Amino acid sequence: MTKPCENVALYFYGELDEPAAAQFKRHLAGCARCQKELLFLQHTQQALVPPAAPQAVVEKVLAPAKKTLPGWRRVWRAALAGVLVLGLGIYYFAAGPHPTLADDGAELVAYISAEADADYQQFVSDFEVFEQQF
Repeated sequence: MTKPCENVALYFYGELDEPAAAQFKRHLAGCARCQKELLFLQHTQQALVPPAAPQAVVEKVLAPAKKTLPGWRRVWRAALAGVLVLGLGIYYFAAGPHPTLADDGAELVAYISAEADADYQQFVSDFEVFEQQF
């Protein structure tokens, strides 16, 4: 069983259940040592709480953050940014780099044919190696 004086911190932080807290409260009324320790804990907790800044200082610091544009200015800025992004996108797709091909697409067909033939030859070669191994 614990001695009542060992429960000062538990009582201070509210960790004792109702019967134990009531018992400690009765003990506290007659124990000068527990009273001094409880007073020390209270003073320590008060010393650890930082003092609040004066309201005038808080308002001065936060004043620039509170300044906002009127509602219509915010809307116009957002709309203008959207139009700018849309315009840049249209310009890129309309005037951006495009491959130049002959009118009939002969260069494209020749390129695809050459690449397809090279891919087919590589596939045949790989397949022959595969057949030899298995």
